[in-house]
Amino acid sequence: MDANRHQTRLEAPPDQPYDSQLALGFANLQFEQALEAEYRAVFAQEQRKPALIFGTIAMLIWAGFVGFDLVRLDVFNKGVSGADLWVLICARWVALLVIGVFFVSPLRRRADLGQASFSIYALMASVAAMNAMIYKAHGIPAAESALVVVVMAPFLPLGLTFYRALAASFVPVVVAAMAGLVMLDGEHNHGLVGQIFVLTMAIPVGAIGGYMREYAHRRQFLLTAILSRQAQFDPLTDLANRRLFQRHADAVIAHATRHDEPVVLAMLDIDHFKRFNDRFGHAAGDQALRLVADAIASVARRPMDMATRLGGEEFALLLHGSDLARAIPILESLRGQIASLVMPHLPSAMPLTISIGATSLSGRESLAEIYDRADRLLYASKSNGRDRLSTQLPEAI
Repeated sequence: MDANRHQTRLEAPPDQPYDSQLALGFANLQFEQALEAEYRAVFAQEQRKPALIFGTIAMLIWAGFVGFDLVRLDVFNKGVSGADLWVLICARWVALLVIGVFFVSPLRRRADLGQASFSIYALMASVAAMNAMIYKAHGIPAAESALVVVVMAPFLPLGLTFYRALAASFVPVVVAAMAGLVMLDGEHNHGLVGQIFVLTMAIPVGAIGGYMREYAHRRQFLLTAILSRQAQFDPLTDLANRRLFQRHADAVIAHATRHDEPVVLAMLDIDHFKRFNDRFGHAAGDQALRLVADAIASVARRPMDMATRLGGEEFALLLHGSDLARAIPILESLRGQIASLVMPHLPSAMPLTISIGATSLSGRESLAEIYDRADRLLYASKSNGRDRLSTQLPEAI
């Protein structure tokens, strides 16, 4: 291995994007690109149910307005007296139909939550703003102040990130301003500027709450990810810890048993590690553990493979899809690779060697059974002089 690469690895702990992002901050509500994609996926998953609840409530309220329009305009007795009132009624019904079809169709589960929420909100907000101006043009009393609620609504848990919600909140303001200029004459235009001003001022009020909520959610996302990683990975070597290994190995063995696939479990132990620590100190011992961990991790290449630090100087390596015949050359190469490691700042250090015990899955075995057999083979390697690999086919044990 390249000594310079190891020097960098030892001076800086394994890169943790969550820790780094938390340290850098995110006042602009943006993470590094890969982390941002991960956050948005989690955000969409968490927001889908609340967005569905709020969407259902909004649709019921909208249906109430649809019925109230008919009563307020006295359509059944007087009919519809103008083209713009036809636009008002038809727009309300079309919006209700579009939203209803979306909610009952499979598209609701497949659509991107943010885009769907933005589109539905923009449709409802545009119709609401336009209808308010139509009512005003006819001198019909309308709850124009309700548009303030519409403007602030995007900052509710609708599945919209802050910037998308901020953009959405301008939709009813712009539509109301344009519709007012087109539809209102001098008599009814009184107060339009003031109303648009009030609607515009509602945007920062809602945005403050939306920003603080998303900031807190992003911080909680990072902290949860950090705690989850600390609970599953060894902080010194960045390998999986015993808890994660047991959970993963159980799943791999169950999968391999169902599909009749080979699995090899190798137990590895650094030889005379206490002596190494006593001679060079625990700082050098930590360096040695990291170097050995890097070498072991480089062997776990397949998606279901796993390299693990079980504790102290003991490691485990799970190789899925590999039998002993294919695993032996890999493990022997690993043993030689570790023996040739160069310790930074310790040119005269005694060479590191490892003892390995490896076995393969045999029939319907549990993790405890294969683990016990690999552990006994590791003990055999240590008893027979160390710095060696002991393997034995399960049938011969």
